[in-house]
Amino acid sequence: MSQGPSLPEDVLNGPALPPPLGEVPDFDNPWNQNNIGRMTNALCLFATTLAVLTRAYAKVFCEKKAHLEDYIGVASLGTYFGSIWCAYRVIHTSGAFTHQWNIRVKDLADILYIHHVGLNLCSATLGLGKAAILIEWNRIFVPRGTRNSFYWFCKAILAFSSLAHVAFIVAENMSCFPHEKIWDRTILQGYCIDHRIFHVPGALVSPAVIFIILILPQRAIWSLQMSRKNKVGISLVFLVGLLALVSSIFRVVVTFGFLESADKTHTISGLYLWTLAEMTCQFLAFCAPSVPRVFSQTHPIGRLINSLLSRVSLPKRSSTSLTASRSWPSPPVYGETKRWDASKMYHKIKDTAMPLVRYPTNHGKDEQEDSTASPAGGILMTTDFTAEITVVQDGVDGSRSIQAYPWADRTYKVERSAV
Repeated sequence: MSQGPSLPEDVLNGPALPPPLGEVPDFDNPWNQNNIGRMTNALCLFATTLAVLTRAYAKVFCEKKAHLEDYIGVASLGTYFGSIWCAYRVIHTSGAFTHQWNIRVKDLADILYIHHVGLNLCSATLGLGKAAILIEWNRIFVPRGTRNSFYWFCKAILAFSSLAHVAFIVAENMSCFPHEKIWDRTILQGYCIDHRIFHVPGALVSPAVIFIILILPQRAIWSLQMSRKNKVGISLVFLVGLLALVSSIFRVVVTFGFLESADKTHTISGLYLWTLAEMTCQFLAFCAPSVPRVFSQTHPIGRLINSLLSRVSLPKRSSTSLTASRSWPSPPVYGETKRWDASKMYHKIKDTAMPLVRYPTNHGKDEQEDSTASPAGGILMTTDFTAEITVVQDGVDGSRSIQAYPWADRTYKVERSAV
Protein backbone atom coordinates (compact mmCIF):
# COMPACT_ATOMS: atom_id res chain seq x y z
CA MET A 1 0.00 0.00 0.00
CA SER A 2 1.18 3.51 -0.71
CA GLN A 3 2.11 5.69 2.23
CA GLY A 4 1.98 9.47 2.50
CA PRO A 5 5.51 10.80 2.12
CA SER A 6 4.78 13.92 4.14
CA LEU A 7 3.96 12.09 7.37
CA PRO A 8 6.82 11.72 9.81
CA GLU A 9 7.87 8.35 11.18
CA ASP A 10 6.60 8.99 14.68
CA VAL A 11 3.12 9.69 13.31
CA LEU A 12 3.13 6.51 11.23
CA ASN A 13 4.08 4.51 14.32
CA GLY A 14 1.50 6.24 16.48
CA PRO A 15 -2.18 5.33 17.05
CA ALA A 16 -4.57 5.69 14.13
CA LEU A 17 -7.06 7.43 16.44
CA PRO A 18 -6.43 9.46 19.58
CA PRO A 19 -7.35 7.24 22.55
CA PRO A 20 -9.96 8.33 25.08
CA LEU A 21 -8.87 9.72 28.41
CA GLY A 22 -7.37 7.00 30.54
CA GLU A 23 -6.79 4.61 27.64
CA VAL A 24 -3.28 3.54 26.69
CA PRO A 25 -2.79 2.22 23.14
CA ASP A 26 -1.84 -1.45 22.99
CA PHE A 27 -0.38 -2.30 19.59
CA ASP A 28 1.03 -5.72 20.50
CA ASN A 29 -1.94 -7.40 22.22
CA PRO A 30 -5.02 -5.23 21.63
CA TRP A 31 -8.42 -6.00 23.08
CA ASN A 32 -10.69 -7.79 20.60
CA GLN A 33 -13.61 -10.18 20.30
CA ASN A 34 -12.13 -12.71 17.92
CA ASN A 35 -14.03 -15.60 19.50
CA ILE A 36 -17.36 -13.98 18.63
CA GLY A 37 -16.14 -13.30 15.11
CA ARG A 38 -14.91 -16.85 14.54
CA MET A 39 -18.03 -18.47 15.99
CA THR A 40 -20.43 -16.25 14.03
CA ASN A 41 -18.61 -16.78 10.76
CA ALA A 42 -18.42 -20.54 11.32
CA LEU A 43 -22.14 -20.88 12.13
CA CYS A 44 -23.22 -18.77 9.17
CA LEU A 45 -20.86 -20.61 6.85
CA PHE A 46 -22.18 -23.99 8.04
CA ALA A 47 -25.83 -22.95 7.64
CA THR A 48 -25.25 -21.54 4.17
CA THR A 49 -23.26 -24.55 3.00
CA LEU A 50 -25.91 -26.98 4.28
CA ALA A 51 -28.71 -25.03 2.60
CA VAL A 52 -26.85 -24.79 -0.70
CA LEU A 53 -25.99 -28.51 -0.68
CA THR A 54 -29.65 -29.34 -0.03
CA ARG A 55 -30.73 -27.22 -2.96
CA ALA A 56 -28.00 -28.71 -5.16
CA TYR A 57 -29.17 -32.23 -4.30
CA ALA A 58 -32.75 -31.31 -5.18
CA LYS A 59 -31.66 -29.83 -8.49
CA VAL A 60 -29.38 -32.71 -9.49
CA PHE A 61 -31.28 -35.76 -8.25
CA CYS A 62 -34.91 -34.60 -7.93
CA GLU A 63 -35.58 -31.96 -10.56
CA LYS A 64 -32.57 -32.88 -12.73
CA LYS A 65 -32.56 -29.44 -14.29
CA ALA A 66 -30.88 -26.09 -13.61
CA HIS A 67 -32.32 -22.65 -14.28
CA LEU A 68 -30.94 -19.14 -14.57
CA GLU A 69 -31.40 -18.44 -10.87
CA ASP A 70 -29.21 -21.44 -10.01
CA TYR A 71 -26.25 -19.99 -11.88
CA ILE A 72 -26.83 -16.59 -10.26
CA GLY A 73 -26.94 -18.35 -6.90
CA VAL A 74 -23.56 -19.97 -7.60
CA ALA A 75 -22.08 -16.55 -8.37
CA SER A 76 -23.60 -15.18 -5.18
CA LEU A 77 -22.10 -18.08 -3.23
CA GLY A 78 -18.66 -17.23 -4.62
CA THR A 79 -18.85 -13.62 -3.42
CA TYR A 80 -20.22 -14.86 -0.09
CA PHE A 81 -17.18 -17.09 0.43
CA GLY A 82 -14.99 -14.14 -0.50
CA SER A 83 -16.57 -11.99 2.22
CA ILE A 84 -16.02 -14.80 4.75
CA TRP A 85 -12.35 -14.88 3.76
CA CYS A 86 -12.09 -11.13 4.33
CA ALA A 87 -13.61 -11.53 7.79
CA TYR A 88 -11.09 -14.18 8.81
CA ARG A 89 -8.30 -12.10 7.31
CA VAL A 90 -9.24 -9.18 9.55
CA ILE A 91 -9.43 -11.49 12.58
CA HIS A 92 -5.90 -12.76 11.97
CA THR A 93 -4.42 -9.28 11.34
CA SER A 94 -5.94 -6.63 13.59
CA GLY A 95 -8.73 -8.62 15.26
CA ALA A 96 -12.51 -8.28 15.37
CA PHE A 97 -13.94 -5.22 17.14
CA THR A 98 -10.44 -3.86 17.74
CA HIS A 99 -10.43 -0.18 18.62
CA GLN A 100 -8.69 2.06 16.15
CA TRP A 101 -6.40 3.62 18.76
CA ASN A 102 -4.83 0.18 19.23
CA ILE A 103 -3.73 0.14 15.57
CA ARG A 104 -0.74 2.01 14.18
CA VAL A 105 -1.29 4.52 11.39
CA LYS A 106 1.00 2.63 9.03
CA ASP A 107 -1.01 -0.59 9.56
CA LEU A 108 -4.43 0.98 9.11
CA ALA A 109 -4.33 1.03 5.31
CA ASP A 110 -3.99 -2.76 5.04
CA ILE A 111 -6.94 -3.30 7.38
CA LEU A 112 -9.22 -0.78 5.67
CA TYR A 113 -8.37 -2.27 2.29
CA ILE A 114 -9.67 -5.69 3.43
CA HIS A 115 -12.82 -4.01 4.71
CA HIS A 116 -13.21 -2.22 1.38
CA VAL A 117 -12.97 -5.48 -0.58
CA GLY A 118 -15.33 -7.21 1.84
CA LEU A 119 -17.86 -4.39 1.53
CA ASN A 120 -17.94 -4.79 -2.25
CA LEU A 121 -18.31 -8.57 -1.96
CA CYS A 122 -21.16 -8.24 0.54
CA SER A 123 -23.03 -5.81 -1.68
CA ALA A 124 -22.58 -8.11 -4.68
CA THR A 125 -23.80 -11.10 -2.63
CA LEU A 126 -26.94 -9.28 -1.52
CA GLY A 127 -27.72 -8.04 -5.02
CA LEU A 128 -27.19 -11.40 -6.69
CA GLY A 129 -29.18 -13.22 -4.01
CA LYS A 130 -32.21 -10.96 -4.38
CA ALA A 131 -32.04 -11.31 -8.16
CA ALA A 132 -31.97 -15.11 -7.91
CA ILE A 133 -34.97 -15.17 -5.56
CA LEU A 134 -37.04 -12.84 -7.73
CA ILE A 135 -36.27 -14.77 -10.92
CA GLU A 136 -37.17 -18.09 -9.30
CA TRP A 137 -40.41 -16.82 -7.78
CA ASN A 138 -41.37 -15.33 -11.11
CA ARG A 139 -40.85 -18.73 -12.70
CA ILE A 140 -42.80 -20.54 -9.96
CA PHE A 141 -45.84 -18.29 -9.62
CA VAL A 142 -46.23 -17.05 -13.20
CA PRO A 143 -47.42 -19.56 -15.83
CA ARG A 144 -45.22 -19.86 -18.87
CA GLY A 145 -46.13 -17.33 -21.53
CA THR A 146 -48.14 -15.18 -19.08
CA ARG A 147 -47.44 -11.50 -18.49
CA ASN A 148 -49.62 -10.67 -15.50
CA SER A 149 -49.20 -8.05 -12.77
CA PHE A 150 -47.06 -10.40 -10.66
CA TYR A 151 -44.66 -10.83 -13.57
CA TRP A 152 -44.20 -7.12 -14.21
CA PHE A 153 -43.96 -6.27 -10.51
CA CYS A 154 -41.19 -8.85 -10.08
CA LYS A 155 -39.37 -7.44 -13.08
CA ALA A 156 -39.63 -3.91 -11.69
CA ILE A 157 -38.33 -4.91 -8.25
CA LEU A 158 -35.56 -6.94 -9.87
CA ALA A 159 -34.42 -3.98 -11.95
CA PHE A 160 -34.62 -1.58 -9.01
CA SER A 161 -32.70 -3.87 -6.64
CA SER A 162 -30.01 -4.68 -9.19
CA LEU A 163 -29.47 -1.04 -10.10
CA ALA A 164 -29.35 -0.04 -6.43
CA HIS A 165 -26.62 -2.56 -5.57
CA VAL A 166 -24.62 -1.76 -8.69
CA ALA A 167 -24.88 1.95 -7.89
CA PHE A 168 -23.65 1.31 -4.34
CA ILE A 169 -20.61 -0.62 -5.60
CA VAL A 170 -19.81 2.09 -8.14
CA ALA A 171 -20.18 4.84 -5.54
CA GLU A 172 -18.01 2.96 -3.04
CA ASN A 173 -15.21 2.58 -5.57
CA MET A 174 -15.45 6.18 -6.82
CA SER A 175 -15.87 7.85 -3.46
CA CYS A 176 -12.26 9.07 -3.36
CA PHE A 177 -9.74 10.39 -5.83
CA PRO A 178 -7.18 8.98 -6.16
CA HIS A 179 -8.73 5.54 -5.72
CA GLU A 180 -6.21 4.43 -3.04
CA LYS A 181 -7.35 7.21 -0.76
CA ILE A 182 -10.48 5.12 0.03
CA TRP A 183 -8.44 2.90 2.37
CA ASP A 184 -5.14 4.80 2.75
CA ARG A 185 -5.62 7.73 5.10
CA THR A 186 -1.98 8.76 4.79
CA ILE A 187 -2.58 10.12 1.29
CA LEU A 188 -3.15 13.80 1.80
CA GLN A 189 -3.71 14.72 -1.85
CA GLY A 190 -7.07 14.34 -3.54
CA TYR A 191 -10.55 14.35 -2.05
CA CYS A 192 -13.37 12.06 -0.87
CA ILE A 193 -17.13 12.53 -0.93
CA ASP A 194 -19.27 12.12 2.14
CA HIS A 195 -19.95 8.41 2.57
CA ARG A 196 -23.42 9.13 3.95
CA ILE A 197 -24.53 9.97 0.42
CA PHE A 198 -24.49 6.32 -0.68
CA HIS A 199 -24.27 4.34 2.56
CA VAL A 200 -27.62 5.52 3.92
CA PRO A 201 -29.66 4.85 0.74
CA GLY A 202 -27.83 1.56 0.24
CA ALA A 203 -28.78 0.42 3.73
CA LEU A 204 -32.42 1.53 3.44
CA VAL A 205 -33.01 -0.16 0.09
CA SER A 206 -32.34 -3.65 1.40
CA PRO A 207 -35.16 -3.99 3.99
CA ALA A 208 -37.65 -2.38 1.63
CA VAL A 209 -36.85 -4.82 -1.18
CA ILE A 210 -36.85 -7.81 1.17
CA PHE A 211 -40.27 -6.83 2.53
CA ILE A 212 -41.71 -6.63 -0.97
CA ILE A 213 -40.13 -9.97 -1.90
CA LEU A 214 -41.75 -11.60 1.14
CA ILE A 215 -45.28 -10.39 0.47
CA LEU A 216 -45.18 -11.00 -3.29
CA PRO A 217 -45.96 -14.76 -3.29
CA GLN A 218 -48.46 -14.70 -0.43
CA ARG A 219 -51.44 -13.71 -2.57
CA ALA A 220 -50.66 -16.45 -5.08
CA ILE A 221 -50.22 -19.02 -2.31
CA TRP A 222 -53.51 -18.27 -0.56
CA SER A 223 -55.42 -18.39 -3.84
CA LEU A 224 -54.37 -22.01 -4.48
CA GLN A 225 -57.02 -24.73 -4.39
CA MET A 226 -55.78 -26.68 -1.37
CA SER A 227 -56.43 -27.06 2.32
CA ARG A 228 -55.66 -24.27 4.75
CA LYS A 229 -53.04 -26.44 6.43
CA ASN A 230 -51.11 -26.84 3.18
CA LYS A 231 -51.39 -23.14 2.46
CA VAL A 232 -49.92 -22.31 5.86
CA GLY A 233 -47.05 -24.74 5.30
CA ILE A 234 -46.18 -23.33 1.88
CA SER A 235 -46.51 -19.79 3.18
CA LEU A 236 -44.07 -20.49 6.01
CA VAL A 237 -41.55 -21.91 3.55
CA PHE A 238 -41.60 -18.66 1.61
CA LEU A 239 -41.46 -16.59 4.82
CA VAL A 240 -38.01 -17.82 5.85
CA GLY A 241 -36.79 -14.49 4.52
CA LEU A 242 -38.28 -12.80 7.60
CA LEU A 243 -34.94 -13.47 9.28
CA ALA A 244 -33.21 -11.60 6.48
CA LEU A 245 -35.64 -8.71 6.95
CA VAL A 246 -34.85 -8.50 10.67
CA SER A 247 -31.11 -8.63 9.98
CA SER A 248 -31.37 -5.88 7.36
CA ILE A 249 -33.22 -3.63 9.81
CA PHE A 250 -30.49 -4.07 12.42
CA ARG A 251 -27.92 -3.41 9.70
CA VAL A 252 -29.56 -0.06 9.01
CA VAL A 253 -29.28 0.89 12.68
CA VAL A 254 -25.64 -0.19 12.88
CA THR A 255 -24.86 1.65 9.62
CA PHE A 256 -25.85 4.98 11.16
CA GLY A 257 -23.62 4.23 14.14
CA PHE A 258 -20.73 3.36 11.84
CA LEU A 259 -21.07 6.58 9.85
CA GLU A 260 -21.18 8.75 12.98
CA SER A 261 -18.32 7.02 14.77
CA ALA A 262 -14.63 7.84 14.34
CA ASP A 263 -13.65 4.39 15.60
CA LYS A 264 -14.16 2.72 12.21
CA THR A 265 -12.26 -0.51 12.87
CA HIS A 266 -14.48 -1.22 15.89
CA THR A 267 -17.89 -0.29 14.50
CA ILE A 268 -17.34 -1.85 11.08
CA SER A 269 -17.06 -5.29 12.72
CA GLY A 270 -20.61 -5.03 14.04
CA LEU A 271 -21.79 -3.77 10.66
CA TYR A 272 -20.20 -6.76 8.96
CA LEU A 273 -21.76 -9.30 11.35
CA TRP A 274 -25.28 -8.00 10.67
CA THR A 275 -24.52 -7.99 6.96
CA LEU A 276 -23.29 -11.57 7.28
CA ALA A 277 -26.52 -12.55 9.04
CA GLU A 278 -28.56 -10.92 6.27
CA MET A 279 -26.61 -12.73 3.55
CA THR A 280 -26.96 -16.07 5.35
CA CYS A 281 -30.71 -15.68 5.85
CA GLN A 282 -31.03 -14.67 2.22
CA PHE A 283 -29.41 -17.96 1.19
CA LEU A 284 -31.78 -19.83 3.51
CA ALA A 285 -34.75 -18.12 1.86
CA PHE A 286 -33.39 -18.97 -1.59
CA CYS A 287 -32.87 -22.65 -0.75
CA ALA A 288 -35.97 -23.21 1.43
CA PRO A 289 -38.39 -24.16 -1.41
CA SER A 290 -36.10 -27.06 -2.37
CA VAL A 291 -36.03 -28.65 1.09
CA PRO A 292 -39.47 -30.41 0.90
CA ARG A 293 -38.43 -32.21 -2.29
CA VAL A 294 -35.32 -33.66 -0.68
CA PHE A 295 -37.06 -34.83 2.48
CA SER A 296 -40.13 -36.30 0.78
CA GLN A 297 -40.73 -40.04 0.98
CA THR A 298 -40.15 -40.49 -2.76
CA HIS A 299 -36.40 -39.89 -2.53
CA PRO A 300 -33.65 -41.88 -0.77
CA ILE A 301 -32.76 -39.23 1.81
CA GLY A 302 -36.41 -38.77 2.75
CA ARG A 303 -36.95 -42.51 3.07
CA LEU A 304 -33.81 -42.85 5.18
CA ILE A 305 -34.85 -40.06 7.54
CA ASN A 306 -38.40 -41.39 7.86
CA SER A 307 -37.01 -44.85 8.55
CA LEU A 308 -34.71 -43.54 11.27
CA LEU A 309 -37.51 -41.52 12.84
CA SER A 310 -39.83 -44.50 12.83
CA ARG A 311 -37.19 -46.69 14.48
CA VAL A 312 -36.62 -44.11 17.20
CA SER A 313 -40.24 -43.21 17.90
CA LEU A 314 -41.99 -46.61 17.65
CA PRO A 315 -41.79 -49.08 20.58
CA LYS A 316 -40.08 -52.42 20.19
CA ARG A 317 -42.27 -55.16 18.81
CA SER A 318 -42.09 -58.90 19.13
CA SER A 319 -40.82 -61.13 16.36
CA THR A 320 -44.36 -62.25 15.58
CA SER A 321 -45.60 -58.73 15.03
CA LEU A 322 -42.50 -57.86 13.02
CA THR A 323 -43.18 -60.83 10.75
CA ALA A 324 -46.83 -59.96 10.33
CA SER A 325 -46.31 -56.23 9.74
CA ARG A 326 -43.45 -55.73 7.33
CA SER A 327 -42.33 -52.34 6.08
CA TRP A 328 -43.83 -51.22 2.78
CA PRO A 329 -42.87 -51.76 0.04
CA SER A 330 -41.48 -55.26 0.50
CA PRO A 331 -41.68 -58.44 -1.59
CA PRO A 332 -44.29 -60.95 -0.56
CA VAL A 333 -43.09 -63.82 1.59
CA TYR A 334 -44.73 -67.02 0.56
CA GLY A 335 -45.84 -69.42 3.21
CA GLU A 336 -46.74 -66.73 5.74
CA THR A 337 -50.25 -66.07 4.46
CA LYS A 338 -52.80 -67.34 6.91
CA ARG A 339 -55.65 -69.43 5.55
CA TRP A 340 -59.20 -68.46 6.23
CA ASP A 341 -60.83 -70.17 9.14
CA ALA A 342 -64.25 -71.11 7.81
CA SER A 343 -65.53 -71.89 11.27
CA LYS A 344 -65.06 -68.23 12.21
CA MET A 345 -66.64 -66.87 9.04
CA TYR A 346 -69.75 -69.05 8.68
CA HIS A 347 -72.36 -70.13 11.20
CA LYS A 348 -74.34 -73.34 11.13
CA ILE A 349 -78.08 -72.79 10.94
CA LYS A 350 -80.01 -74.65 13.60
CA ASP A 351 -82.79 -76.89 12.36
CA THR A 352 -84.97 -75.85 15.28
CA ALA A 353 -84.86 -72.21 14.33
CA MET A 354 -87.91 -72.61 12.05
CA PRO A 355 -89.92 -75.74 12.92
CA LEU A 356 -91.91 -77.54 10.25
CA VAL A 357 -95.69 -77.50 10.49
CA ARG A 358 -97.88 -80.39 9.35
CA TYR A 359 -100.83 -79.25 7.25
CA PRO A 360 -103.87 -81.45 6.64
CA THR A 361 -104.46 -82.69 3.11
CA ASN A 362 -107.61 -83.28 1.08
CA HIS A 363 -106.71 -86.83 0.24
CA GLY A 364 -108.82 -89.64 1.45
CA LYS A 365 -108.30 -91.88 4.37
CA ASP A 366 -107.04 -94.73 2.21
CA GLU A 367 -104.25 -92.63 0.78
CA GLN A 368 -103.28 -91.55 4.26
CA GLU A 369 -103.19 -95.13 5.40
CA ASP A 370 -101.03 -96.04 2.40
CA SER A 371 -98.62 -93.27 3.19
CA THR A 372 -98.38 -94.24 6.80
CA ALA A 373 -97.86 -97.81 5.79
CA SER A 374 -94.56 -97.01 4.20
CA PRO A 375 -91.61 -98.31 6.11
CA ALA A 376 -90.11 -95.84 8.53
CA GLY A 377 -86.84 -94.44 7.41
CA GLY A 378 -87.31 -95.52 3.76
CA ILE A 379 -86.56 -93.55 0.62
CA LEU A 380 -89.60 -91.59 -0.40
CA MET A 381 -88.25 -89.97 -3.58
CA THR A 382 -85.07 -89.90 -5.63
CA THR A 383 -84.22 -86.95 -7.89
CA ASP A 384 -81.54 -87.18 -10.53
CA PHE A 385 -80.22 -84.16 -12.46
CA THR A 386 -77.30 -83.55 -14.74
CA ALA A 387 -75.26 -80.31 -14.86
CA GLU A 388 -73.12 -79.60 -17.89
CA ILE A 389 -70.48 -76.80 -17.87
CA THR A 390 -69.14 -75.52 -21.16
CA VAL A 391 -66.34 -72.91 -21.25
CA VAL A 392 -66.11 -70.91 -24.46
CA GLN A 393 -62.95 -68.89 -25.19
CA ASP A 394 -61.72 -67.08 -28.25
CA GLY A 395 -59.03 -68.93 -30.07
CA VAL A 396 -55.98 -67.42 -31.66
CA ASP A 397 -57.76 -67.08 -35.02
CA GLY A 398 -60.85 -65.58 -33.44
CA SER A 399 -62.88 -68.87 -33.49
CA ARG A 400 -64.63 -70.27 -30.47
CA SER A 401 -63.03 -73.17 -28.64
CA ILE A 402 -64.65 -75.33 -26.00
CA GLN A 403 -61.42 -77.13 -25.10
CA ALA A 404 -59.78 -74.14 -23.47
CA TYR A 405 -59.70 -75.84 -20.09
CA PRO A 406 -59.34 -79.58 -19.35
CA TRP A 407 -62.55 -79.66 -17.38
CA ALA A 408 -64.64 -77.99 -20.07
CA ASP A 409 -66.10 -81.25 -21.42
CA ARG A 410 -66.84 -82.87 -18.10
CA THR A 411 -70.36 -83.68 -16.98
CA TYR A 412 -71.21 -83.75 -13.32
CA LYS A 413 -74.00 -85.96 -12.02
CA VAL A 414 -75.39 -85.26 -8.59
CA GLU A 415 -77.87 -87.50 -6.89
CA ARG A 416 -79.87 -86.19 -4.04
CA SER A 417 -82.08 -88.19 -1.80
CA ALA A 418 -84.73 -86.94 0.50
CA VAL A 419 -86.15 -88.87 3.38
